Amino acid sequence: MKLAFFAVLAPLSVAACAATPPVVLPAYNAADPAMGVRETSYRPVVGDYHHRQPVGPQDWRRLNERLSPASKGAGS
Repeated sequence: MKLAFFAVLAPLSVAACAATPPVVLPAYNAADPAMGVRETSYRPVVGDYHHRQPVGPQDWRRLNERLSPASKGAGS
């Protein structure tokens, strides 16, 4: 039983080690001028941060009316 298991497992393990992996990424050469250079710019991680304080309960209907697109002249 052990010999049959080893006889099946050995060729599979050898075949897995011998196979070459497929090429997933295209060949990249840093010296190739056709590849171009990407623009880099500084973008702060917390650039859109707004400090907020906890507030007490408010009227949710008034909040919905204030934030709805209809209040900005959306046509509904």
